[in-house]
Amino acid sequence: MIRPLIREQLEKCQFADLNNYDAKTNTFLVKKYSKPTYEVNRCYLVRLPLGIVNNNDSVLAVNWNNGSSPNTQYLKIYISKAMGTMIYVDSIGFDFDTKQDLNMMWSGWLDSSQLTQISAL
Repeated sequence: MIRPLIREQLEKCQFADLNNYDAKTNTFLVKKYSKPTYEVNRCYLVRLPLGIVNNNDSVLAVNWNNGSSPNTQYLKIYISKAMGTMIYVDSIGFDFDTKQDLNMMWSGWLDSSQLTQISAL
């Protein structure tokens, strides 16, 4: 049985998975972390590092995107091409607090190793 305080704290967590609780042994099974993968012709919700948001002077913007960069930290992306760790995306801005799409679209190359994948769509 999960103690009420522990259950309450875990339910407050945004990414907690309470399905892995084993009542017989009174333990949680924690899955090993694996890096997220990105596939062409798939959609994802991702968080960008602050260093590339609204930074038209970044190496990514200058060398890969002709001086353009995304205007928001959260994006819903559609991956149309991949070249190594670089992915070409068509994206729409996303407000993570209100869970709504923004009126901001952007297309360009992103380094998949710098992205935090929140979910596959």
